[in-house]
Amino acid sequence: MLTLARVRRVMPLYPVLGLLGAVQALAPAPGPAPAACRSAVYCAGELLQRVQLARIFHDSKTFVDLKLVHSENDTLADFAVLLRATGGAPSRDQLAHFVTRHFTDGNELAPWRPPDFDPDPPVLKHIKDEKLRQFAKDIIAIWAKLGRKVSADVKTDPSSYSFLYVPNGIIVPGGRFKELYYWDSFWIIRGLLLSNMTETARGMIENLLYLVDTLGYIPNGSRVYYLGRSQPPLLAATVASYVAATGDLAWLQRHLPAVEAELHYWLQHKKATVRVGGADYVLLRYRADPAARGPRPESYYEDYTNARVLRDEDSRENFYTELKSAAESGWDFSSRWFVPADRAPGNITDVHATRILPVDLNAIFAGALELAGDFRNRLKDRREAQKWWSLAKYWRGAIDAVLWHEGDGAWFDYDAQAQAPRRHFYPSCAAPLWAGAVEPARAPQYGGRLLQYLDRSGALEFPGGQWDFPNAWPPLQSMLIGALEASGHEGARAAARRQAALWVRANYVGFSTWQKMFEKYDAAAPGRQGGGGEYGVQDGFGWTNGVALELLARYGADLALDEPPAPPPPTVHQT
Repeated sequence: MLTLARVRRVMPLYPVLGLLGAVQALAPAPGPAPAACRSAVYCAGELLQRVQLARIFHDSKTFVDLKLVHSENDTLADFAVLLRATGGAPSRDQLAHFVTRHFTDGNELAPWRPPDFDPDPPVLKHIKDEKLRQFAKDIIAIWAKLGRKVSADVKTDPSSYSFLYVPNGIIVPGGRFKELYYWDSFWIIRGLLLSNMTETARGMIENLLYLVDTLGYIPNGSRVYYLGRSQPPLLAATVASYVAATGDLAWLQRHLPAVEAELHYWLQHKKATVRVGGADYVLLRYRADPAARGPRPESYYEDYTNARVLRDEDSRENFYTELKSAAESGWDFSSRWFVPADRAPGNITDVHATRILPVDLNAIFAGALELAGDFRNRLKDRREAQKWWSLAKYWRGAIDAVLWHEGDGAWFDYDAQAQAPRRHFYPSCAAPLWAGAVEPARAPQYGGRLLQYLDRSGALEFPGGQWDFPNAWPPLQSMLIGALEASGHEGARAAARRQAALWVRANYVGFSTWQKMFEKYDAAAPGRQGGGGEYGVQDGFGWTNGVALELLARYGADLALDEPPAPPPPTVHQT
């Protein structure tokens, strides 16, 4: 079964080391600060601000993805000359001319056909319906179109690029996303493994491990302007998927130190302590590096403009940090992070991600701690395995004490400042079951309670799935469906199969109509692309392909398209 949940071994654990002792047992002494962007072109500075606010490009990301024609020092010296010549007020045309002379389209990536691409992998044989089998084959064919290889010049001349070098070929998400992204890679790699592309999957994972070895953590994406923020810590789960598919323990032994180093990074930099029911608990939150000041470079104009309504520069800097922290979650931007001062609906300036202890982050982390113990145990290092398992047990207990809401029968984010749960539905409410972050004996009970909550909330009534209404994101469908399936509760498992059928059908309808797999979908109109957000809907799309293959592999023997689907309503194209 392609979920993160496992049957946990019954064996004696070290005593849980107290509320804070369990964390301190494995957390290292404070080390050097994680890598941050030092570029005065791509991450901060007057050149970046002037060009982005002049709107030389409609999409702020376009500029920071360009390559420098000259060195950074020469570029900044030439810009200083321009400022002097124009009395510190260059026109938009003058700025555009400067950019044309000093920047060029990046040549950091070349098209790359994965050497192990298999157009007809064994997984197709398990899909009963002929049309769905062809659909899966069409999805698999997209991998060859999304393959890229990083230019050696990025390694030898890194300061000319915003791209962070990685040694192996990558599968990019698609559209404007032309680099490696952390949590996208989890579903992409799972899809590659199902597609019999083990070599490509291993190379993708080794790229992530390379980033840990060189930077101390995995950034949001492989660009210098993403330094200072990560994404949900799915590295251990990704490694587990590969080891489950290959049984390669020698490979695991070589790379386990990097997996553990990433867990230490989260323990060292993302902890928060809350007091609930008279006891202190340590959990994680998203928190971008506050030293990385200013707007997000890839969304500079948007962030700067939104911040103008705030009263002073300190408030604006706090706002920028909150935006980067929400971006670290991968849910950028969901109303999930809005904490308005009153009962108003909230807007982007109400993002306060750092005060929220998220369910999915802590569930994924608890699962990763358990997996670290499993890895050490498989390598016959029982003593280290026990340490990780003890910490995982502590984390599950903290999730149960702080994030589980007995009255509603669901897990909710916790507002550490207000000292209260945030009782709003998001698919993250199912994450502990999906990530194996509950005690196994209680999983069916949790599954039954969660199903009742989902039924009451109406969350399962949308024909196109859900994320942040009216949008549905593939990874969150994977999380919700996987949680219901992994619970072992028969009613929840039946609901998982129904949701899987709805989601696969929605993807099929969209692909049949537009020959595209979208980054997100409309929850109310199956197959139609989603809307809103900071940029137009992207097609490709890495994680969508991976989730669709996951569901077809798990349920394809029983799924059928009983009749030709009606086309979805006309799409509304984003500008």
